[in-house]
Amino acid sequence: MIQPMQKLSLLIYHKDYQPFLEALREKGVVHIFEDRGRSAENEELKQRLALLKRIGEVAKGFARRQREGVQLPEAELARWRKAATAEEKWAFYRRVFQTGEAAEKAPGDGTLLACLENRFKSVEQREQELAALAKTLGVYAPWGDLPRERMQGLRRAGWELRFFTVASRKYLPEWEEQFNAFLIREEKGQAYFVALLPVGASALPEADEVHFPAESAGELRQRMEACRVDKERLEQTLAEVAPCALADLSEMRVRALERTDVLKVQDASQKLLDEKVIALEGWVPAARAEETAEWLAAEDAVYELSAPAAEDNPPILLKNNRFARLFEFIGELYSLPNYREIDLTPFFAPFFVLFFGFCLGDAGYGLLILLAVTLYKPKAKRALRPVLSLAQWLGVATVVMGCVGGTFFGVSLLDAQIGWLEQFKAYMLDSQDLFNLALIIGVVQILFGMVLKVANLWRQHGFAAALSTIGWLVAILGGGACYGLSRMGYDVTIPLYAVGIVAGLLVFVFNDVRRNVLVNVGAGVWDAYNMVTGLLGDTLSYIRLFALGISSAVLGLVFNDLAINMSGDILVVKQLLMLIILVFGHGVNLFMAGLGSFVHPMRLTFVEFYKNAGFEGGGKKYAPFGKRQ
Repeated sequence: MIQPMQKLSLLIYHKDYQPFLEALREKGVVHIFEDRGRSAENEELKQRLALLKRIGEVAKGFARRQREGVQLPEAELARWRKAATAEEKWAFYRRVFQTGEAAEKAPGDGTLLACLENRFKSVEQREQELAALAKTLGVYAPWGDLPRERMQGLRRAGWELRFFTVASRKYLPEWEEQFNAFLIREEKGQAYFVALLPVGASALPEADEVHFPAESAGELRQRMEACRVDKERLEQTLAEVAPCALADLSEMRVRALERTDVLKVQDASQKLLDEKVIALEGWVPAARAEETAEWLAAEDAVYELSAPAAEDNPPILLKNNRFARLFEFIGELYSLPNYREIDLTPFFAPFFVLFFGFCLGDAGYGLLILLAVTLYKPKAKRALRPVLSLAQWLGVATVVMGCVGGTFFGVSLLDAQIGWLEQFKAYMLDSQDLFNLALIIGVVQILFGMVLKVANLWRQHGFAAALSTIGWLVAILGGGACYGLSRMGYDVTIPLYAVGIVAGLLVFVFNDVRRNVLVNVGAGVWDAYNMVTGLLGDTLSYIRLFALGISSAVLGLVFNDLAINMSGDILVVKQLLMLIILVFGHGVNLFMAGLGSFVHPMRLTFVEFYKNAGFEGGGKKYAPFGKRQ
């Protein structure tokens, strides 16, 4: 659910402004308004944002090179731990990288960052140099190493070796007599040949002359080897220093973010009364409003706490139970709700778990996920544990739906001849039943979404705004109930007329009580067309639950057959090949099916469910001005 917010208005004397901001940061509870127009013109803020981008790029470079077990000698690590200031850090990295570069100004975050950036630039320069040398050396490829001393001797005697290339079909044998030509090789339709000509003689007009670089092939290879060794040394040093650099970059990023926050707050403030008084506005969670008021009173600040006005757009702070909280990051991938609508997270969470289990649909895969996540979770970082808890729920759902569909590592339990399993087969569903179940689940979620839409519209715009949606619910649920009663032998003529009249009035007459009736009828007809076609398409979209579940089961079955039929008959070798095929095949299937089982439930949630629930979104996350971690 969305936590209520209180609007906080502050007036601060200009001499107390900076100390008050520090106190406000320590408190870490007020979400400050941002003036995006003025922030876009703030040069220091632009520089800070550019610095953050540079820090991120350098950190990515070190993260790619960080390797387990590769680190600096303990003596160097001890020096790094003792380096407390930016100057000491800068000196440490200069020594490690064996560079003599000097700082243009007093070493700080920017200079230290430039020192690290230069190491990556050095690697890029080596890579470019290697590519250039390889291209230059490629000139020698058709010819091999040239006998340069003999060629110089020929030149002193008045002759010189000239090197040519021409299309093979254009090479003329008479050139061998006319120009003392010798064919070296033919390759890819090209003829490579040399001619012994007098010094200063004209080139052959039909052929292209080859000019070699001043360095010999051997010298180029030596340069390439030296460059390669130098590049590997740089890469090794980057890998060794990566843990230290990432820690320093993280601290640097925190400092840059804190300064960025201060600049944004300063841009958001307004100077009044000849810049003697500074006004600031923000938001405080209602649950902490009283605590904040007591603190502001102790600070002798002039403040006012008030409820949000209709035109305000407060930030969004979600508070859900332990289960629903696991799904908040999924909802944020699409959009946060706006302040005045219902948070749909706790309502789509059970469906998402069910959809994942339906799509993956293999009890063996579910047990594998559940076991792996449960064993890893105690060792994982604290920030990762909510995601792992979500994975546990998804694993449980996969086990349950795998049992319902009767699939275990691609084996169809319905076809398995196992004595103790016979009593459970009555609870398993075949393909047709699973298809029908997917459609039923889709209808249930769509109708549930429409109920939430009624609640959303009622909450935001009043009961009258929800009449049209209520009419469609009456038509669908009432019509369904009448159909069910008729199949049981009851006469539903009167109830069916009642449902039709009520639904018709709500959809075509009272869809907007502020408009003319005739306009409402026209709008109702258009709404009816969109609703009927939309509901049909939305319902059919849920067939993907059945299709993905069947496809993963079929692929698992295929890999099982491959393991049995392609393993041969040699003892031990057969078992080994079976194991390799099964592990590889089911690993690929689990990865692909797991990815699809996560993506497609999101699609059903964000498109079908959110649309039918009337989700608007556009909320901004509550981000209080406080200390960065």
